[in-house]
Amino acid sequence: MISRRSFLALAAGGTAAASVAALRHGWDADPRRSINAAATSPVRSQAGLLELDLVAQETSISIPGTSGRALTYNGLLPGPQLELQPGDAVRIQLHNRLTQPTNLHYHGLHIPPSGAADNVFLRVAPGQRQSYSFSLPDNHPAGLFYYHPHHHGTVADQVFGGLGGALLVRGDLDRIPEVQAAQEEVLVLKDLPAANQRSGSGVMLGREGSILSVNGQVKPELQVAAGGLLRLRLLNASNARFWRLALEGHTMHLIATDGGALEQPLPLQELLLVPGERADVLVQVGEDHHSIHPTTQDLNLVHD
Repeated sequence: MISRRSFLALAAGGTAAASVAALRHGWDADPRRSINAAATSPVRSQAGLLELDLVAQETSISIPGTSGRALTYNGLLPGPQLELQPGDAVRIQLHNRLTQPTNLHYHGLHIPPSGAADNVFLRVAPGQRQSYSFSLPDNHPAGLFYYHPHHHGTVADQVFGGLGGALLVRGDLDRIPEVQAAQEEVLVLKDLPAANQRSGSGVMLGREGSILSVNGQVKPELQVAAGGLLRLRLLNASNARFWRLALEGHTMHLIATDGGALEQPLPLQELLLVPGERADVLVQVGEDHHSIHPTTQDLNLVHD
């Protein structure tokens, strides 16, 4: 677990003022919109309990270049951002309005893989619903996790179609004062099929969508306080695409992965995320910069 002393050493050293920051993957220099949060209204546990109805359905979207349709949870792409504390109880009612069977998988959570918890063998038929109920251990590690369908035979099509969302568990890392004061942005990276690209054969053959999005947007802009500290919480929610990320002109400092918080910040010039992988990085923003402008760099890797 990273200590405050480690963080203060980081802040005093290699994260001094940076030049223009850019996530190099999947966008160009056209006019941009402000980036959406991973969810318009994160769903947080209250008094130790998170309760939610989650509806899997096909939804109209307005992302340029796509067919105008995607698979969503509660009409959101990505799905609602969930936020928990260790020891919380979770009760989710999954409603299947798809034409295929589906279910839910809580990627990375320390919960039983059976019963009505993280049971990937449950089958929720079209028009049916399934209750999920579990509790996080009191010592559950903090981190960024990922919920998505995992029904054998349909999972790849459904993830490729858009189903998935971020799940945060809060903990010690979040309570380090400097981390707590940083501007936190959860970024869900997702490729989508283009309008002329088939979306019904997404078995694990390394297929990638040609429309690249962050929190359901293409060509976004992230507003950042000049001279501030930025915490990017990155989730690769793609079915097959590898994302190579960089911040032009300066160093990222990796503080957590999908395995939890690191003992020491790790300086990186580049970060590779495979499908389902998560990472937290800190970035010190220069006094004369107020936004991150993603630009294009394609990555020609295929998931086997």
